[in-house]
Amino acid sequence: MSKKNAPATNGNESTNTNRHSTKKAVILAVLKTRSLNRFEAHAFGDFCLHSTIAELRGDGQVFHDEWESVPTKWGREVRVKRYRWIQTAR
Repeated sequence: MSKKNAPATNGNESTNTNRHSTKKAVILAVLKTRSLNRFEAHAFGDFCLHSTIAELRGDGQVFHDEWESVPTKWGREVRVKRYRWIQTAR
């Protein structure tokens, strides 16, 4: 592939990959000790927990999830999923 047709990069690709892998490792470690919903995951640096869970499932991790209602800061309730780690399938 010529330089002209090469995909644009910013030089941080390996850093982004390592950061992403670290995020998955952190979330998996936390889920092995407790359950999480999307709002609780923010404290561990994950702002898109359902995507992280999907990737971990693709890596062979098994989770139980269930809907729950949690209060918002405005006094309403919102439904979110709570995830619990079950085991490593592979």
